Amino acid sequence: MKSKAELLAWAKNILAKGPTAPPHELLQLRPGADATAASDAFMKLARVAHPDLHRNSLTETEFDQVVLAYSRVAGAYQELRTARNRPHTTQPPFGAPPSPPSPPSNAAVPPAGPSSMNNKALVYFRKAELALNQGELRNAILQLKMAIAADPQAAFLRAALAEVEAELARMKPQ
Repeated sequence: MKSKAELLAWAKNILAKGPTAPPHELLQLRPGADATAASDAFMKLARVAHPDLHRNSLTETEFDQVVLAYSRVAGAYQELRTARNRPHTTQPPFGAPPSPPSPPSNAAVPPAGPSSMNNKALVYFRKAELALNQGELRNAILQLKMAIAADPQAAFLRAALAEVEAELARMKPQ
């Protein structure tokens, strides 16, 4: 993508496909493409569309669109990678302990935390933690937004984002 307009058109196209678009479609691959093709497609895209490359040239709204689109594509790549590495059996390995019984439907749901999010979201969450430890609140917010885009169901991430945004608002001079 040579221009801001091309980047925003790409992001709009990815977002228009919706969160349930097949991974190969987001990476512009044929169905059944191998792991090497998926890796090549993602790396090519990362070199031109990674949000960090455009942090200073986009408005906040445009940047959020690019972050969301990029995280959907990154999640699609991760999904293709893990699907290729996962065994195709549904039975546990010989000698594995049985699965615990499902809790009754009226059981209290434990609060979700970092262990309840998917692997891609966890990577971004850990990057957000590192940014917070270094006092980089804006970078932490970016990483949390990437984590939310990778795992939209993780309420824990939304709560963490709200806390960091509130802290950043308190730090701004009046």
